[in-house]
Amino acid sequence: MNVRNAINGRFSCRTYKNKKISDKYLNRILEAGMNAPNAGNLQACKFIVIDKNEKKEDITKAALDQRWMMQAPLFVVICSDLKKLEKYYPDRHKLYAIQDTSLAAENIMMMAFSFDIKSCFISAFDEETVRRILRLPDHINPYCIITLGYSNEKKSTKRNSLNYSLKINSYQS
Repeated sequence: MNVRNAINGRFSCRTYKNKKISDKYLNRILEAGMNAPNAGNLQACKFIVIDKNEKKEDITKAALDQRWMMQAPLFVVICSDLKKLEKYYPDRHKLYAIQDTSLAAENIMMMAFSFDIKSCFISAFDEETVRRILRLPDHINPYCIITLGYSNEKKSTKRNSLNYSLKINSYQS
Protein backbone atom coordinates (compact mmCIF):
# COMPACT_ATOMS: atom_id res chain seq x y z
CA MET A 1 0.00 0.00 0.00
CA ASN A 2 1.22 3.47 -0.85
CA VAL A 3 0.75 5.49 2.37
CA ARG A 4 0.37 8.83 0.60
CA ASN A 5 -2.34 7.43 -1.67
CA ALA A 6 -4.15 5.94 1.33
CA ILE A 7 -4.05 9.16 3.34
CA ASN A 8 -5.14 11.28 0.38
CA GLY A 9 -7.66 8.74 -0.94
CA ARG A 10 -9.52 7.77 2.22
CA PHE A 11 -12.80 9.61 2.80
CA SER A 12 -15.93 9.37 4.94
CA CYS A 13 -18.02 6.90 2.97
CA ARG A 14 -21.78 6.89 3.47
CA THR A 15 -22.99 4.38 0.87
CA TYR A 16 -22.17 0.69 1.04
CA LYS A 17 -22.77 -2.48 -0.93
CA ASN A 18 -24.39 -5.51 0.62
CA LYS A 19 -21.12 -7.49 0.55
CA LYS A 20 -19.57 -9.29 3.49
CA ILE A 21 -16.05 -8.47 4.68
CA SER A 22 -14.02 -11.65 5.04
CA ASP A 23 -12.81 -12.69 8.49
CA LYS A 24 -9.26 -12.61 7.14
CA TYR A 25 -9.55 -8.94 6.18
CA LEU A 26 -11.47 -8.02 9.31
CA ASN A 27 -8.82 -9.60 11.54
CA ARG A 28 -6.04 -7.72 9.73
CA ILE A 29 -8.01 -4.48 10.03
CA LEU A 30 -8.52 -4.97 13.78
CA GLU A 31 -4.88 -5.96 14.28
CA ALA A 32 -3.91 -2.65 12.68
CA GLY A 33 -5.99 -0.92 15.35
CA MET A 34 -4.27 -2.91 18.07
CA ASN A 35 -0.87 -1.88 16.68
CA ALA A 36 -1.59 1.84 16.95
CA PRO A 37 0.58 3.94 19.26
CA ASN A 38 -0.92 4.18 22.74
CA ALA A 39 -0.17 5.74 26.12
CA GLY A 40 2.50 3.80 27.98
CA ASN A 41 1.93 0.80 25.71
CA LEU A 42 -0.94 -0.11 28.06
CA GLN A 43 -3.05 -1.22 25.09
CA ALA A 44 -6.27 -0.09 26.74
CA CYS A 45 -8.35 -0.04 23.52
CA LYS A 46 -11.19 -2.51 23.14
CA PHE A 47 -12.87 -3.25 19.81
CA ILE A 48 -16.47 -4.39 19.54
CA VAL A 49 -17.57 -5.60 16.11
CA ILE A 50 -21.26 -5.19 15.37
CA ASP A 51 -22.66 -7.33 12.55
CA LYS A 52 -26.20 -8.11 13.72
CA ASN A 53 -28.86 -5.87 12.17
CA GLU A 54 -30.77 -5.42 15.44
CA LYS A 55 -27.64 -4.12 17.21
CA LYS A 56 -26.70 -2.00 14.20
CA GLU A 57 -30.19 -0.48 14.30
CA ASP A 58 -29.87 0.35 18.01
CA ILE A 59 -26.39 1.85 17.52
CA THR A 60 -27.62 3.84 14.50
CA LYS A 61 -30.45 5.33 16.58
CA ALA A 62 -27.92 6.23 19.30
CA ALA A 63 -25.79 7.91 16.59
CA LEU A 64 -28.38 10.63 15.88
CA ASP A 65 -30.32 8.15 13.72
CA GLN A 66 -27.93 8.53 10.78
CA ARG A 67 -29.83 6.04 8.60
CA TRP A 68 -27.04 5.65 6.02
CA MET A 69 -25.06 3.71 8.66
CA MET A 70 -27.37 0.71 8.27
CA GLN A 71 -25.98 0.06 4.77
CA ALA A 72 -22.55 -0.84 6.21
CA PRO A 73 -22.14 -4.57 6.89
CA LEU A 74 -20.03 -3.90 9.99
CA PHE A 75 -19.57 -1.34 12.72
CA VAL A 76 -16.50 -1.27 14.97
CA VAL A 77 -17.04 0.49 18.27
CA ILE A 78 -13.71 1.53 19.76
CA CYS A 79 -13.65 1.78 23.53
CA SER A 80 -11.02 2.38 26.18
CA ASP A 81 -10.38 0.79 29.56
CA LEU A 82 -10.26 3.89 31.75
CA LYS A 83 -9.37 1.94 34.89
CA LYS A 84 -6.23 0.61 33.23
CA LEU A 85 -5.19 4.09 32.06
CA GLU A 86 -6.08 5.80 35.34
CA LYS A 87 -3.81 3.46 37.30
CA TYR A 88 -0.75 4.91 35.54
CA TYR A 89 -2.05 8.33 34.50
CA PRO A 90 -4.52 9.55 37.15
CA ASP A 91 -4.62 13.12 35.84
CA ARG A 92 -4.51 12.45 32.11
CA HIS A 93 -6.26 9.11 31.56
CA LYS A 94 -9.33 10.63 29.89
CA LEU A 95 -7.22 12.55 27.38
CA TYR A 96 -5.10 9.48 26.66
CA ALA A 97 -8.23 7.39 26.09
CA ILE A 98 -9.35 9.86 23.41
CA GLN A 99 -5.91 9.92 21.81
CA ASP A 100 -5.45 6.13 21.90
CA THR A 101 -8.85 5.35 20.39
CA SER A 102 -8.39 7.99 17.68
CA LEU A 103 -5.02 6.56 16.68
CA ALA A 104 -6.51 3.05 16.60
CA ALA A 105 -9.37 4.33 14.45
CA GLU A 106 -6.98 5.88 11.94
CA ASN A 107 -5.01 2.63 11.66
CA ILE A 108 -8.24 0.68 11.18
CA MET A 109 -9.41 3.01 8.42
CA MET A 110 -6.01 2.96 6.67
CA MET A 111 -5.80 -0.84 6.73
CA ALA A 112 -9.40 -1.10 5.50
CA PHE A 113 -8.52 1.26 2.65
CA SER A 114 -5.65 -1.04 1.66
CA PHE A 115 -8.25 -3.79 1.04
CA ASP A 116 -10.54 -1.39 -0.88
CA ILE A 117 -12.91 -1.36 2.11
CA LYS A 118 -14.43 2.04 2.78
CA SER A 119 -15.07 3.56 6.20
CA CYS A 120 -16.56 6.44 8.13
CA PHE A 121 -15.52 7.74 11.56
CA ILE A 122 -18.54 8.55 13.73
CA SER A 123 -18.17 10.53 16.93
CA ALA A 124 -21.73 11.87 17.16
CA PHE A 125 -23.53 9.40 19.39
CA ASP A 126 -25.05 9.11 22.85
CA GLU A 127 -22.35 7.38 24.89
CA GLU A 128 -24.69 6.18 27.64
CA THR A 129 -27.07 4.61 25.14
CA VAL A 130 -24.19 2.84 23.36
CA ARG A 131 -22.85 1.74 26.76
CA ARG A 132 -26.24 0.19 27.59
CA ILE A 133 -26.65 -1.46 24.15
CA LEU A 134 -23.20 -3.06 24.34
CA ARG A 135 -23.47 -3.87 28.06
CA LEU A 136 -20.17 -2.13 28.79
CA PRO A 137 -18.76 -2.24 32.33
CA ASP A 138 -18.44 1.14 34.08
CA HIS A 139 -14.70 1.46 33.37
CA ILE A 140 -15.03 0.86 29.60
CA ASN A 141 -16.04 3.96 27.60
CA PRO A 142 -17.02 4.10 23.92
CA TYR A 143 -15.22 6.83 21.94
CA CYS A 144 -15.99 6.27 18.28
CA ILE A 145 -17.84 4.08 15.83
CA ILE A 146 -16.40 3.14 12.45
CA THR A 147 -18.59 1.85 9.65
CA LEU A 148 -16.85 -0.57 7.27
CA GLY A 149 -17.88 -1.94 3.90
CA TYR A 150 -17.34 -2.10 0.17
CA SER A 151 -18.64 0.78 -1.89
CA ASN A 152 -18.64 2.39 -5.33
CA GLU A 153 -18.75 5.85 -3.72
CA LYS A 154 -15.89 8.12 -4.76
CA LYS A 155 -14.18 10.84 -2.79
CA SER A 156 -15.75 14.21 -3.54
CA THR A 157 -14.50 16.50 -0.78
CA LYS A 158 -11.46 18.77 -0.88
CA ARG A 159 -9.14 19.75 1.96
CA ASN A 160 -7.73 23.16 2.80
CA SER A 161 -4.20 23.92 1.66
CA LEU A 162 -1.32 23.41 4.08
CA ASN A 163 -0.84 27.18 4.26
CA TYR A 164 -4.33 27.52 5.75
CA SER A 165 -3.42 25.43 8.81
CA LEU A 166 0.35 25.78 9.16
CA LYS A 167 2.03 28.02 11.71
CA ILE A 168 5.76 28.03 12.51
CA ASN A 169 7.06 28.48 16.08
CA SER A 170 3.96 30.38 17.21
CA TYR A 171 0.30 30.65 16.33
CA GLN A 172 0.48 34.40 15.91
CA SER A 173 3.20 36.26 14.02
